[in-house]
Amino acid sequence: MEFEVGFTNSVRYKCLEDLQRRAVDLYLSYCGMEDVECGHHFGPHVRTEYVIHLVTKGKGTFRCEDSHYELRENMAFLIYPGMDTEYEADLECPWSYAWVGFNGGKAHTCVTNAGFMPEKPVIPIRNMDVLLSCIQHMLEAHQLTYANELKRSSELMRFFSTLLEDYSEENPSPGRSGYDYPCAVYVEQAIDYMQKNYDQKIKVNDLADYIGINRSYLTNSFRKIMNMSPQKFLITLRLDKAISLLRETALPIHTISAQVGYDDPLAFSKMFKQNYGISPTSFREAPEKLIKYENKNEYMRSLSI
Repeated sequence: MEFEVGFTNSVRYKCLEDLQRRAVDLYLSYCGMEDVECGHHFGPHVRTEYVIHLVTKGKGTFRCEDSHYELRENMAFLIYPGMDTEYEADLECPWSYAWVGFNGGKAHTCVTNAGFMPEKPVIPIRNMDVLLSCIQHMLEAHQLTYANELKRSSELMRFFSTLLEDYSEENPSPGRSGYDYPCAVYVEQAIDYMQKNYDQKIKVNDLADYIGINRSYLTNSFRKIMNMSPQKFLITLRLDKAISLLRETALPIHTISAQVGYDDPLAFSKMFKQNYGISPTSFREAPEKLIKYENKNEYMRSLSI
């Protein structure tokens, strides 16, 4: 078995897809650019990662759950994991856009501090040229080398630093700090604790006691902010760490299991396979392969064959 990464390079559509995660705090899953045809429609669809679309010209509509938004040039919309969304290009003046799909322990903090909120996932963009150059450089670094992986990661960081600087300049109020809602403060504390102690035994009750709230409030806050339970976040965090260790080290499976908080290697292997459909050993042995395409959706069609 090998892991395939798709790279499509055509005149109207450029896309790098299914990048294997190695970073944990913030990692790129895919990115692309497209000049969309009139009336092009996507969805309804539920993503497993965050996706930011930058509208570079034209117009279109975006639906997120029960809310609808009209978008135009120099605006951006965010798709949250687990939310039902769809979007459509204008019939007379179709939009062109670029996008980045990403996730990780710091992903929610980044999007919140950039001005996005679940109830308002649309923001204006000031430095579009800088953000587009970040995505263009990600696409140029499509070859599967470690150097290119670092380039893509650095461009993702530059992308967010630009968004955050723009938002802070437009909204200088010191009281915001990404925490408009009380529950977000507790979620941030919980995430920070899990990131520092994921190799230890962590129970949700103990985590809630440490923060100073009850289990029910922590769980409800987590679902509201992260669209998942604290238990699911901890599992994802541990497995993300395990993926990095499997790819970047020669440590035996039982050692990796212990380092990511699983005393029982069999339980670790079972959880890993349950989430990724492959054992840790098979994942480590599977090579990565870059496949290039010339037309949009060729890569996705190849996956369904």
